[in-house]
Amino acid sequence: MKTLFAALLLFLFAVSASSQERGLLTGIVVDKYTQNLLPDINVKIIGTGLFTKTREDGSFRITGIPVGDYEIEFTSVSYQPYIQTDVVISTGSERELFIELIGVSTEEVLVEDARFQKPQDVSTSYKSLTFEEIRRYPGGLEDIGRVIQSLPGISLSSDGRNDILVRGGSPSENLFVVDGFEVNNINHFGSQGATGGPVSILNLDFVREVNFLTGGFSAKFGDKLSSVVEINQRTGNSEKFYGKINLSGTGFGANFEGPLPLKTKSSWLISARRSYLDIIFNAAGFSFIPEYTDFQAKADIKLNDRNYIEFNSFAALDKVRFNNNTEENKQDNLRILTNNQNSYSSGIAWKSLISSSSYLRTSVARNFTKYFFSKRDSNFTETFRNSSKEGDVQLKLEYYHTLKNGTLFSAGATFKTILLNYDINKSADTLSVIDPNTGNYLVLPAVSVLLNERTSKASAHFELIRTLFGKLKFTAGIRYDFIEMLNRKNYFSPRTSISFTASPKLTFNLAYGIFHQAPSYIWIAGVPGNEELRDIRADHYIAGMEYLFDESTKLTFEIYYKDYKYYPVSERRPYVILANNASFESENSFGLEKLLSEGSGNAKGFELFLQKALKNNFYGSLSFSYSDVKYRALDGIERRSDWDNRFVFNINAGYKPGKMWELSAKFRLAGGRPYTPINPADGSINYDQYNSEKFPVYHRLDVRAEKKWMFNAWALTTYIDIQNIYNKENLFEYRWDPFERKVIENRNLGILPTIGISAEF
Repeated sequence: MKTLFAALLLFLFAVSASSQERGLLTGIVVDKYTQNLLPDINVKIIGTGLFTKTREDGSFRITGIPVGDYEIEFTSVSYQPYIQTDVVISTGSERELFIELIGVSTEEVLVEDARFQKPQDVSTSYKSLTFEEIRRYPGGLEDIGRVIQSLPGISLSSDGRNDILVRGGSPSENLFVVDGFEVNNINHFGSQGATGGPVSILNLDFVREVNFLTGGFSAKFGDKLSSVVEINQRTGNSEKFYGKINLSGTGFGANFEGPLPLKTKSSWLISARRSYLDIIFNAAGFSFIPEYTDFQAKADIKLNDRNYIEFNSFAALDKVRFNNNTEENKQDNLRILTNNQNSYSSGIAWKSLISSSSYLRTSVARNFTKYFFSKRDSNFTETFRNSSKEGDVQLKLEYYHTLKNGTLFSAGATFKTILLNYDINKSADTLSVIDPNTGNYLVLPAVSVLLNERTSKASAHFELIRTLFGKLKFTAGIRYDFIEMLNRKNYFSPRTSISFTASPKLTFNLAYGIFHQAPSYIWIAGVPGNEELRDIRADHYIAGMEYLFDESTKLTFEIYYKDYKYYPVSERRPYVILANNASFESENSFGLEKLLSEGSGNAKGFELFLQKALKNNFYGSLSFSYSDVKYRALDGIERRSDWDNRFVFNINAGYKPGKMWELSAKFRLAGGRPYTPINPADGSINYDQYNSEKFPVYHRLDVRAEKKWMFNAWALTTYIDIQNIYNKENLFEYRWDPFERKVIENRNLGILPTIGISAEF
């Protein structure tokens, strides 16, 4: 510990003679709802005398900017003012912004939230993160999911995963949208049928912003019950070649960008990364060794001022190796599934500006994942094998139109053709769970699935947004979903919201909506008869308020109620509802059993979120969430959700003592999740005690220090990030060890220092 703190102090007080270099800023400004290029927009770098106006093609360029972090203000008579925070100007790269402004009518009350704007189709439960906010987040490992976990309404699982558990929902209830393309999972070693994993595939250097919706979201988003993670990526530099080499807390990689050889402003971005966790795990003597590599590419082509093409693709290669060199390692590995995956997502979109008030976006995308899971018993006989391929091709049409009275209309349709190729064998399994009615152990029968089937999904939506009397915004939409695999194929989901602007600082919001989600493909295909399942339904009721203390400080308060119906439950295990069974891979968490749509539940709670945008070298956020989440499985008994912490408190703050230094910290406190006690005599579980106990309170402090060096033609950024600095090994699981014949505590890692180095040129 003394050596660690000495190294930290040496890092903090190191002296460097950075040259006083200057950088430049370029960008494009468009109307958010028509996507038309906006000329004559005032662009000002706050705190300097530097400013300009956008040209006829919506572009702007400011040179001679001293290196540092800035806020960029965009103003116009016809548009709401907007301030882009956390704009880093360096010598190593040219910062290029893509700004979308929201139009305003003369009678509309102008809300003073230039730093906290949200889309017109959003009234409640919305948070937005910039690239810089994610990159510098203490303990975030530059991972989108891990940073989102610190936002209001998110429960905790374990420190080793980035599952997003929103307002009582399971990890299978989240929708990922990357540049308009629906993506099944953005994580390495992703959970089949769910959306979590240990670490993100996406390279953060590609990300422009992440919008996170936790309830009451628009009808354009569907087939998910709890949240939407909308990831918008930046374009590459359209004027000059740039590169970056990066060493982070989990791996190393490089990315490059530059102009395409076209007459119009077009660009490309590519990256490749390799984890070094296998080196660390192997050196530390771990019994399992994860290896992963990912690749990403993006191209933006401007055909003319009215037509644009965008290509986006990312891929991952994931593999787990096992060290069975000791008897202890062999025993540990018996409870771990082999998890090897190859996956990719690719899409191409054509955006066409039809008129000054409307545009059409047409896209084709492909998702594919090849899974291989395996489990062996103590004799090394394979008891579970899952060799699966899931792929889909989706065609999507989206139309947006702004009427003369300011009313916004949108409509869209999606068609997916899906190919499922399953080769699954699971031996009969005598569980350690005792049926209290019979006193016998529960037994799951053997399962064999051999499937090669093409099926389909489709959806359509319509939405109307209208502002009345300059203060009242009304949103109404309806969504239709179709799934071929189920006997009941058609579902309708109406949604509505109201936002009332009482003053430029105070807004009240209400939202109600019905949300449907199809059961995961593997749940349906698991055993004959599961096609009788139906879409899961959740009704959202949300009320909240937003208050602006000043131009950089905003308070949000919301209360919510979610009513779940038709959740799949196990017929043989009457205490199991798949809302509690859709995260971590064990052979019994894939839903390979007879399921019935007879589960129900509800989640209620409130959230408080205080945001302080970067101003005067200080930024921060504070959130407090309270939840009460209960489910009923087939036996009809109401039990706490596996993911219900009851309360979660997060505080994050950062300070920039100079242009090249940044210090930050994050503290998290959470109530203990429920668990089922294990009989210490024989390892058995009586399911009438399911989730009757709770783990100790969780708490952890992460700190981060960063230093930048600027040189003539390149820039260097270094940081040290120490997770769990006071070495609190939080308990997250009890398990029975059949070899030692005792209950074992599984704890999260203690103190974990990581370093990061990146060079931009």
